[in-house]
Amino acid sequence: MKKLALTLACSMIAGIANAQSSVQITGIIDLGIDYAKGSQSQTRLRDGDMAASRLIFKGAEDLGSGNHAGFLLENGFSADTGTEFFGNNRLFGRAAWVELGGGWGTIRLGRQYTPSFDGLVKADAFNLNSNVSPMNLMGLREGQGTAKAIYLSRFDNMVAYRSPSIGGFSGTVAYGLGEAPGSSSGRNLGANLMYANGPLYLYYAYQVQNAGTAAAPVAAPTRTTFHLAGGTYKIGPVQLGLTIETDSSNAPGTSDARHYLASVVWNANATNTLRAQVVKRAVDNSPLDPYALALGWDYALSKRTVLYTRALYVNNPAGGSSSINLIPIDANSGDNGRSIGFGVRHNF
Repeated sequence: MKKLALTLACSMIAGIANAQSSVQITGIIDLGIDYAKGSQSQTRLRDGDMAASRLIFKGAEDLGSGNHAGFLLENGFSADTGTEFFGNNRLFGRAAWVELGGGWGTIRLGRQYTPSFDGLVKADAFNLNSNVSPMNLMGLREGQGTAKAIYLSRFDNMVAYRSPSIGGFSGTVAYGLGEAPGSSSGRNLGANLMYANGPLYLYYAYQVQNAGTAAAPVAAPTRTTFHLAGGTYKIGPVQLGLTIETDSSNAPGTSDARHYLASVVWNANATNTLRAQVVKRAVDNSPLDPYALALGWDYALSKRTVLYTRALYVNNPAGGSSSINLIPIDANSGDNGRSIGFGVRHNF
């Protein structure tokens, strides 16, 4: 009996150890002073010129045999006003998902980043920052027509499988259920293939977005398709990056567009990081082909606190009015835009 009791007790303790779980509360607060000049000038207190402010709840549980369960709830907010960032009353607009994973890969359900975002963000010197990354030109419609879907970095109602890394190769496939009764509105599909080995990183990503949503379905949803390919290469403390993106819509009268990205990140030392990136936009059958250039400097005061500066320039052709970082540019003015900001990011 004593042996049996001891065996049962050991089994219970082992089971508890295998089922250990943890929950973390972390986040980012990022604020800076920004001056922008386009058709008009503006001085602003901005949130997130380095990394958008957020509050994160993250948990994981060890299920044993190398398997785990986990979740992430990520709230985005504007620290300059205290308001919710994403609009539409999204409490966790940045992310809200649950996953099961192991040596076989990970299955994740909920609102999450798209496979194309996962591939591109590693080649973007500014981590696809929603304010200052020149790659935000990809989210424009100018010269293409309003039927082109705005690029989505996250899908709602998404089911995704992420593979383990095998010989440096990994991939993701994802499907966003549109949930519109009797319509394909809002159905989104994405996939990527990535290779990372030593100084070399390469990726290809594919994304298809149907027009409409479950709340506002359309009778015959048009489709916009994105292709992205590129990578980075590290030479000592310097990382060089390139990406080519194409997007097209099956909506009549919609022109195709391409974006060409070149970036460099120099980790000069443990404290200083310099960043530079240029993106050129080209639209078929249109002279509206702007480019954007960004420069940045990060100065780490500690592991959690960084001072930074960001400078951005947008060049428009005659009649163009492309803008990023909310630089005020009048429609069809051909005005160029520029902004410069200084800020502090604190991780907690």
